[in-house]
Amino acid sequence: MHQSTTKCCSTTSENMSLAYPNPTETRDVIERDGFTAPDGRQIALWRWPGSRERPTLHWAHATGFHSQVYRSLLDELADDCNVLAWDMRGHGASAEAADIKTFRGWETYYEDLVAWLESLDEPVWLAGHSIGATTSIMAAARRPDKVRGLILAEPVIMDPWQGWRLWSAKLLRQSQRFSLAAGAARRRRVFDSRAAALENFRGRGGFRTWPEAWLENYVEHGLVAHDDRFRLACTPEWESTTFAHTEHNPWPAVRRLRCPMVVLAAERASTFSPRARRRLHALLPSAELNVLSGTTHFLPMERPEVVRDAVRQAMHGDTRG
Repeated sequence: MHQSTTKCCSTTSENMSLAYPNPTETRDVIERDGFTAPDGRQIALWRWPGSRERPTLHWAHATGFHSQVYRSLLDELADDCNVLAWDMRGHGASAEAADIKTFRGWETYYEDLVAWLESLDEPVWLAGHSIGATTSIMAAARRPDKVRGLILAEPVIMDPWQGWRLWSAKLLRQSQRFSLAAGAARRRRVFDSRAAALENFRGRGGFRTWPEAWLENYVEHGLVAHDDRFRLACTPEWESTTFAHTEHNPWPAVRRLRCPMVVLAAERASTFSPRARRRLHALLPSAELNVLSGTTHFLPMERPEVVRDAVRQAMHGDTRG
């Protein structure tokens, strides 16, 4: 598996966009790594300083975001484990890997993560938010030998009725009309400056509950230079297409899971409904499920300390060699 590594403040590696900013050096230098996806595209992977003695955690972000949105959370976790975080294809520093001709819905993301897992010598913990959590589930089901456990924040896990409705919409080619997909397609894509983008997003929609530092990281690393302006690294078309292909039936993969699992769900507007939670508990009674009072789908931004502690506790309780 091809690997490439650059320091966070040095020139970007080949096949990566020169317009994409490297993360700001806030405490430790993180490295920009990468791997080759099954279709030959390059996927960016960010690596925090670590050591062989500590467990390794991979964090997968939500649709439309990128790894550096979660920088403050991942910086804290880097005190306890080796942190890695990808920019999913079509997002952040992997924006140029977006290729609608080879995109097969979320299956493409699953195959990307599995390809990375297969390059590893030792198993790792998989964690993530939203699609990142669901992709982690699918990868763990396919390569259980490479995964020590799962820590999932607001996974997209539909109950059978929700899944049937989405499957029907996909079959009829109507899923682009769903609110998330339609809204993403209309998203503003170009801004005169990062400051203008920050002002545009602040206090709006799902960003209403975000701390300022998280929003600043989203803007700083979610835009690329475009002529004399800035555009979204994850294009509205790619984000909309990803939403339209939302996973409608994760249950066969869920049934195959054997590793420890912690799930954090939102109290409001959750992508993991009460009916889906009950079904998961029936299938995996050993899984730890927690509903966080007062939170929405953006619970990592709203309660990062809970996510941090869940990761630490899960890893601390892992007694396997």
